[in-house]
Amino acid sequence: MRKVLAFLLPTMLFLTACGGASTPAEFDQDGKSAGAVETLESVEVTDAGPDTAPEVEFDAPLDITEQGARVMTEGDGAALEAGQNVSVHVLSLNPEDGSPLQNSYEAGAPQTLPLDEELQEVYPPLYEVLLGSKVGSHVAFAIPAEEEVPQSQDVLLMLQVISAENPPQKLSSEEVAELEEAGQLPTVTLNDEGVPSIEFPDNEAPADLVVKVIEEGTGEEVTEADTIAANYTGWSWQGEQFDSSFDRGEPSEFPLSGVIPGWTQGLSGLKVGAKVLLVIPSDMAYGDQPAQGPAGPLAFYVEIVEKVSAE
Repeated sequence: MRKVLAFLLPTMLFLTACGGASTPAEFDQDGKSAGAVETLESVEVTDAGPDTAPEVEFDAPLDITEQGARVMTEGDGAALEAGQNVSVHVLSLNPEDGSPLQNSYEAGAPQTLPLDEELQEVYPPLYEVLLGSKVGSHVAFAIPAEEEVPQSQDVLLMLQVISAENPPQKLSSEEVAELEEAGQLPTVTLNDEGVPSIEFPDNEAPADLVVKVIEEGTGEEVTEADTIAANYTGWSWQGEQFDSSFDRGEPSEFPLSGVIPGWTQGLSGLKVGAKVLLVIPSDMAYGDQPAQGPAGPLAFYVEIVEKVSAE
């Protein structure tokens, strides 16, 4: 459940100034809202554009005892749909005095917030308010402290919806063949010891997940619930190798439910012994600005050596 909080409260620079000036938006009693919205009655927002933190004013302190969310200013873009990856700028404020805590505008990159079942479960008012709201909207979200979370505190978030995209999908074998025929996929070469090298094409990475089966497996089929052993090498789309079990001299074991989505979806359904090329978009890997792991789209050569255990 804390995974969603990581999207909403990433490590960001402290706010030092708010730019722009316009008439603060009046609190719309008929605006889309959910949860304990009475907490937000005094909140006013001054939009400063998509690249600058808005000015936020309220009667401090806010008494936040339950989650509450409200659209403060309505955007004029497309309506958000369930399942989309929503790009948001986040301004986090201390409800006691309005002081800034975190600010993605100054960090220079919006955060990706999946509008999915996890968000609906953990932050239902925010999910309800975002669903159907429009790109460009400012959304206020009050979150009370949680006893089970160390150093947790009440927080007022102001989210600005920058864009929304449908999440990447796994391409069909026919679609993968079309990309390969067009010369848009990396080429993997194995040396005499079976160690892979790779050559990348001069084009951007595919937007969806590519699973190119180099050699079919003949063993048991693996599922998301399985733990497997695999040999692999990973490269960034710029061609830089960042990890390889071949360099360590032995396969690595991992549960398919505990790795990046590109591995989970890309390897599930294959059989032990399969050798595959995975081309993984950043949204199914570590993201464009990860706290750990390589950034951007990635390519992996993977050999499924063994099914270690199954649930």
